Amino acid sequence: MKRHLGTAILALCAIVLVAAFALAADAPSTASKPKAVAAELIKDVGTVAKGDKINYDFMIKNEGTAPLLITEVRPACGCTVVDFDKRIPVGQSGKIHVTVDTASFTGAITKGVSVFTNDTDNPQIELTVRAAVQPIIVVEPGYARYIIVQGEEKEGKIEQTLWPSDGAPMDITKADSPYPFLHVEFHESKPDELLPEGKGKQWKIITKLDRDAPVGALADYVRLTTTHPKQKMVEIPVSGFVRPVIAVTPPSADFANLEMKEPFRRTFTVRAFSSEPIKVTSVDSSVKGMETKIEPKTDGREYLIHVTLKPSDLGKGPFAGKLSIHTDSPKKPLVEVEIKGTVV
Repeated sequence: MKRHLGTAILALCAIVLVAAFALAADAPSTASKPKAVAAELIKDVGTVAKGDKINYDFMIKNEGTAPLLITEVRPACGCTVVDFDKRIPVGQSGKIHVTVDTASFTGAITKGVSVFTNDTDNPQIELTVRAAVQPIIVVEPGYARYIIVQGEEKEGKIEQTLWPSDGAPMDITKADSPYPFLHVEFHESKPDELLPEGKGKQWKIITKLDRDAPVGALADYVRLTTTHPKQKMVEIPVSGFVRPVIAVTPPSADFANLEMKEPFRRTFTVRAFSSEPIKVTSVDSSVKGMETKIEPKTDGREYLIHVTLKPSDLGKGPFAGKLSIHTDSPKKPLVEVEIKGTVV
């Protein structure tokens, strides 16, 4: 009886051991892990024509012992579009497809893509596409920058020369200005206007800024319509500033709420931008009790105007008026500064 019981126990132990070995064989090894290896991190595609799309496949190999998962691919900017293999088996390679639209770029560009994986040793891979984007239509100098003084005799005229880099036949059919005070003309370049580096038919673009253009910043584009089959639109950036003949900083003053326990002082800076010097001859104010004093910093160019409000001259409540700055310039004999506030 004891012999049969021992035999049964040994058989049961054998069955348990066999089952344990079977389970161990089916269970994944805790040492198994993926390993992401990029065939290349940077791809330089060389020179491409503006408007072309760059398409390239980066290859990622799984040299680990468990499946490699691509959890996310994040472009550095909206100009890069990607598609990718989400799961890469052991020993195989997957692709990260990158597309860069060069329509809005010129010159050397570098565009990056971040790849995130389940490889704990290499969870993020940075891929880069480099290229030199050559414009189909070349513009020389390629920009129009103005720094002029309103009303000055100097003419705000800037010339550009355009030509197709591929030498294809091209005409300019239309020119649009972003401002009513900026005029655009164009014509086929005359023999004495041709640039030696130009190809095919060259065109001359002339932009003229009115003398009475409003004071302020310039920031927009002159847009040209062409017949080139690959580039129908050319944009020439316009930038700069139209300065006033004379400017006061700050241009107005709101003293807000004043507790006039003692005299209140404020200083204004007057600068002349005209070609000739301008002198500040006198200053007066329509605000009751406001005293003014002129301090020359650079004679004919820069002055400080010190104003003082005295509590004895101002009653409680709101006040408003003007600071009148008189000059010896026929262009700008008077500059007025609005002033307001409230005595509490």
